[in-house]
Amino acid sequence: MRVALDGLPLQVRSAGIAGYTEELVRALAALHPAPALTLFGLAAWPGAAAAPSLPSNVRWRRALLYPAIMGAPLMALPRLLPLGAALRDVDLFHATNYCVPRARVPLVITVHDLALLRFPALGTPALRQMVGRVQAGAAAARRVIADSEATARDLRELLGVPGAKLRVVYPGCAAHFQPLDAAAAGAVLARHGLAPGYIMHLGTREPRKNLPRLLRAYGRLGAAAPPLVLAGGAGWGVDELPALFDTLGLRSRVRLLGPVASADLPALYSGAALFAYPSLYEGFGLPVLEAMACGTPVVTADVASLPEVAGDAALLVDPHDDVALADAIGRVLRDPALHADLRARGLARARTFTWERCAAQTMAVYEEALGA
Repeated sequence: MRVALDGLPLQVRSAGIAGYTEELVRALAALHPAPALTLFGLAAWPGAAAAPSLPSNVRWRRALLYPAIMGAPLMALPRLLPLGAALRDVDLFHATNYCVPRARVPLVITVHDLALLRFPALGTPALRQMVGRVQAGAAAARRVIADSEATARDLRELLGVPGAKLRVVYPGCAAHFQPLDAAAAGAVLARHGLAPGYIMHLGTREPRKNLPRLLRAYGRLGAAAPPLVLAGGAGWGVDELPALFDTLGLRSRVRLLGPVASADLPALYSGAALFAYPSLYEGFGLPVLEAMACGTPVVTADVASLPEVAGDAALLVDPHDDVALADAIGRVLRDPALHADLRARGLARARTFTWERCAAQTMAVYEEALGA
């Protein structure tokens, strides 16, 4: 089976989708040592700073999968794009980033979430153009992979994707996410100006991450609470955060780390007393899994895919209730037995999400698509 995948996320490093593509390709390459995988992108590899190295049995090919104008907003690209003769020696194409090409080979698409259909007010106009890409891609594909049952349900209800086309394949957790002791994590924490024992959140600062409510909940914990560390890049629609820092008297107690390298994340998770993730919507919620894999207790929302990921290994709360959120965070901080129990449950839960399993199930979807 000769499979091609969309490699553009690896060149533009589009947050979680880049990680999904990279880890999936590595796991697929390990399943099939013969050179049977091709990644398509805009330029010669690496084509972007800090590009990951490719497995030796994965080839990179430059093809006009996307317009060669890198300055154009990614989400504003056409719905279906020509790949032409580039796929002449390929049996199947897997779109990892919502957009499938116009091609005669069987197509598989992964849909990570439909947040912009569930909550259209939570995105920018450019992002909302992505909805058309998803709809066209799902219609053209023989199989649609959803990251969770919640996303599969959204695909059925919001886009009318037939259940016979849908397959749920959970992503895995990269092997480098594991608990680090104080000595191993110390250098990374010192570089970020942190001491162990803080409350951590990770994510692009945007409306669906629910940061204003997290700040209000944190303010309820009182001055004795450990610092709150918000890691992740600036997004959109959270202009009220600076004013909230002052209104709630939190400016000296909240740290904005900005974007953090993936290599630093295990140390940052391991140094946290708790990981708080009250998102309003997630197609999968990978940070919850990463935190659990590092032995960090998690408080997260009881909506969308988050209960699927967390299972019984986290405290689940209504993300619209800052009182309940504050209570859950406080319980974990005050109760050593609860803290230890969540740590143990989280470590066990995280071990069930592997990229090897994801690759095997994805390969089964490829085989279905070829036989459809």
